[in-house]
Amino acid sequence: MERSVGRRSVLVGAGAAVASVGLGVPAYASDAARRPGAPGLIDVQLLNITDFHGNNRTPTAQADGFLPGPDGQVSLHVGGAAYLATHLKAIRARRNSIFFSAGDNFCGGQPLDNKMLSDESTIEVLNALGLQFSALGNHEFDYGVDYLVDHLMKAKPVGTPGRDSSFPDSTGRRYQGIKFGYYSANILWRNTRRPVFAPYNIEWVTDGRRRYPIGFIHLTVANTPTGSSSYNPKLASIETAVAGNQVAAYLKRRGVNALVVVVHDGAQQNDNWHAPVNGANLATGPAIQLAADLSPDISAIVTGHWHWWFNAMLPDPNGVPRPMVEAGHAGQIINEINLKLDPRTGAVVRDLTVSTNHPVTLDVTPDPRIARIVDYWTAFGERRYGTVAGHLTADFTPALSASGESSMGELGADLCYWSAKRNGPVDFALVAAKPITGSNAVAGTLRYAKGSNAYDSDGAILYGEAYSQLGYENPILTVTLTGQQIHDALEQQWQAAKYGPLNFSANVRATFDTRRPIGDRVDPDGFRIDGAALELTKEYRVAGLAYTLIGADGYSALSGFTDPYRNGRDHEEFIDYLRANPVITPSGLDRITVLA
Repeated sequence: MERSVGRRSVLVGAGAAVASVGLGVPAYASDAARRPGAPGLIDVQLLNITDFHGNNRTPTAQADGFLPGPDGQVSLHVGGAAYLATHLKAIRARRNSIFFSAGDNFCGGQPLDNKMLSDESTIEVLNALGLQFSALGNHEFDYGVDYLVDHLMKAKPVGTPGRDSSFPDSTGRRYQGIKFGYYSANILWRNTRRPVFAPYNIEWVTDGRRRYPIGFIHLTVANTPTGSSSYNPKLASIETAVAGNQVAAYLKRRGVNALVVVVHDGAQQNDNWHAPVNGANLATGPAIQLAADLSPDISAIVTGHWHWWFNAMLPDPNGVPRPMVEAGHAGQIINEINLKLDPRTGAVVRDLTVSTNHPVTLDVTPDPRIARIVDYWTAFGERRYGTVAGHLTADFTPALSASGESSMGELGADLCYWSAKRNGPVDFALVAAKPITGSNAVAGTLRYAKGSNAYDSDGAILYGEAYSQLGYENPILTVTLTGQQIHDALEQQWQAAKYGPLNFSANVRATFDTRRPIGDRVDPDGFRIDGAALELTKEYRVAGLAYTLIGADGYSALSGFTDPYRNGRDHEEFIDYLRANPVITPSGLDRITVLA
């Protein structure tokens, strides 16, 4: 049964044990934990980061690179792999220290150069940092589960080595693959209902005479299989608390008495960006309820996904405090949890637990080895940006015509149609040229005139331009929709006096009558696919970005699709599209007619 936990009980659970201001201020499970020394017990240090998102260099944007200082103002510049390495060395204990992540180490939301280099730059950095293992985040699945396993983990080349993947690393060797383990207890294969990855790992610590196991149970935000950026029809999930408790019970039966949950889902504090780094004034987030539902056999909960920071001691279902922590994102913070094990049982002595968030400040000497790796990939990324991907005859822009068409929107629709057609039958494709809600994947501009980049020339499309101006790291899906669902989605272009036009692939001609009331502006005979009128009872294979098709752009009628197939991601597919179409020309903006 789900236990209910409200904001008041969270604050009571954390309030007496946690200082609410300051930096590097520990959270104590009890007053006994404040007193140094515990003879006869085994010291264990857990060091963790989360949501690194490929931020090898120190971020400069406020949301990624700054934290509240002691005065509560957002003024503390943090992050960068070379500084992270220095802080790790300073914090790390000589024995029984374990360094891990709560997921989203690369893929979505990372700097542009890492996107263009298939995340191989970030993986070399994390390998060099000595990351031992990680929970799977939702963004690890952005390229698809096959790509994650075969290329990123096993280092099998994708496409042409040196051009599409398997780039030389900072030592001159071809990409070596991920050297740390990935785990998730609740992400399953849809057809077998078996975990895609091992649900847990066991790390061994020692007192110098014998070894003791610590079980790490890994969980991933439950909507990952159908999330917009990681949409994978092959996958399914179960709820995090259910999976966590199942694995905890299994490990307990096997004699593993020290258990830690690492979950790629989290929470946030009140006070927005001014919340203290070691605060515990939790406001909202699924991890709060998860802490109330997870077995009391679990001694610590490490969270992520929310890009937040907190350092709390929350009561387990039996009322015993245990740490629940989150270390921000982008390499901002290292969280340290200090556990003490009873040598008789190997169990955690819970009331002696201490947890601290350490900001990765820039007032230390950056690690020279990691700095060299970062500098190598930064220069590589600059050259990659300037590589010519294709050519164009005129500008592509997001500017809408009177009929709601844009040359970027129709390029996006043509890309989706081309991508889907490579993998199976498709009737047409659509793209939101100006979404009702959400982000706009076709808001960029491709200019004919050369830009400021030294590698650019008139009519050239550089890799960096292709990656940054079209798409937003979203998979292209092919789905089945009925003619009625398509009709209803077309009607949803007009909502509350707002026009959110859809654009279509070149084989579509559409006529809409805005003289009629909202909800009655689309005549099926006026929507023609390869010259044939839309049939409301017929099924169609339609291509588009996952974000649009799941209804996140505001066209909810699309979300009732069936039989989804995942093609490639928009960025990589656009590069392939330009290889297949080396010179592209803007559409004539003649695919839609609006009667007004």
